[in-house]
Amino acid sequence: MLSPCLSTAAPPRVTFKRPVVTTSSTTTFPPPNLSLKKPQGMSSSLYEILRIPVGATNEEIKAAYRRLARTYHPDVVAKDRRDSSADEFMTLHAAYSTLSDPGKRAVYDSQLFIMKKRPLTTVGFSGL
Repeated sequence: MLSPCLSTAAPPRVTFKRPVVTTSSTTTFPPPNLSLKKPQGMSSSLYEILRIPVGATNEEIKAAYRRLARTYHPDVVAKDRRDSSADEFMTLHAAYSTLSDPGKRAVYDSQLFIMKKRPLTTVGFSGL
């Protein structure tokens, strides 16, 4: 028999709203040019997201994460940037959680090496 504090119901899910794009002339912090995301179609590595070199030590990874977290955390940014800041902070945290774990980092580095070594080719029918 289950005690009253244990429930079989699943915990509620947390959802984030998509940012509303508006045009305004107000200054926001951090400036828009410091976005973690690249334009659609361009990929960025986790090292680029944390702005560290590929051979960075665990201390450098942690310091970079803390520095960027102080900038992008939704509790610190202006109210009008909170929604987009939450997405950027989740991207930042995902990069940190992968690179700070030695096993995950080794797997990521091996995949990154394979992707950079592979030449760009087109696949498909060459035409008549």
